[in-house]
Amino acid sequence: MRALMLVSASADASMRDAVTAGTRPCPEFLRLEAAHGIDLLDWSRLTPRPRRRSIATSLTHVQAALRRARDYDVVLSDGEHVGIPLALALSQLRIDVRHVVIGHHLDTSAKRRVFRTLRPTRGIDRIVVHSRNQLPLLHRALSVPASMLQVVPYGVDTDFWTGAGAPEEPDLVVSVGREHRDYETLLAALPEGARLTIADGSLFSPDANRKDPARWPAHVVRQPFEPAPLRDLYDRAAVVVVPVIETTFPAGITTLVEALSMGKAVIATGTSGLACVVPADVAIVVPPGDPTALGGALRELLSDPERRRALGARARVFAERVHSLDAYASELARHFADFHERSATAAR
Repeated sequence: MRALMLVSASADASMRDAVTAGTRPCPEFLRLEAAHGIDLLDWSRLTPRPRRRSIATSLTHVQAALRRARDYDVVLSDGEHVGIPLALALSQLRIDVRHVVIGHHLDTSAKRRVFRTLRPTRGIDRIVVHSRNQLPLLHRALSVPASMLQVVPYGVDTDFWTGAGAPEEPDLVVSVGREHRDYETLLAALPEGARLTIADGSLFSPDANRKDPARWPAHVVRQPFEPAPLRDLYDRAAVVVVPVIETTFPAGITTLVEALSMGKAVIATGTSGLACVVPADVAIVVPPGDPTALGGALRELLSDPERRRALGARARVFAERVHSLDAYASELARHFADFHERSATAAR
């Protein structure tokens, strides 16, 4: 099977060296390359070399993919930002290659219009999503055949995201991320005496919707963290909170799974997109935009170290079983193999 993955990052020597040195987690595309023989078309192979995600970057990426697509049996797009324009081009140019797209945030008014008018599904064979709620939602909203939609649980490098034994700081609350975050509710819910550190940064959509307080208190720490210092921050946290505004896609899933993998007591907002990702015995789930419920959950966990330890232990087991990098890469590769086997059967 010949498979190509469009990667919206630079899989260059510096990234690979950092993964080897253990200063950053292994991304799924490097595991797909190493364990499953998938070829990568990442930003380091584009000219000019992109520095950030943009429409121009996506189109450059698609053009490079089109020059190579006929050499492969299956192409994987790592998001709809490249998957949709590539699908339209594959259909228009009648390039016969199977196309799998990882769908992140497809339920928007603009994307609904694109799917209903331009019909990119003619150039897509499968859409992979990370939460079960997406199946009926996208089937209705995008008129996508149900058979085209498949759930693959999101995965992280659980070998990297593991505790190193830093002492827990019993008053430290940690939250991570920028996109679709509801820090206004978190600040309103924060119990007196608790300290809050926010790893505030964005890799993908820094202008995405979010709710911040009108004024940030001086005692709240907000700064970006590189992966290794972020791991240390998780390790020291008493509680990790994933506060998300209501949305239909699983915003916050990366932070959620990293914190579970770290074996932390986690409180997550039960949005339409996130609630079905984590069982109730693995994390505490509170309603969106409810500072009373969030504050009660925080006070309960901060006052009960035994509950935190028990919740964190179950979280780690769950992350290793469901959300490991090996499981995620293997599930993605299974879709490639599925199409390859179908093609081989049809040819006989």
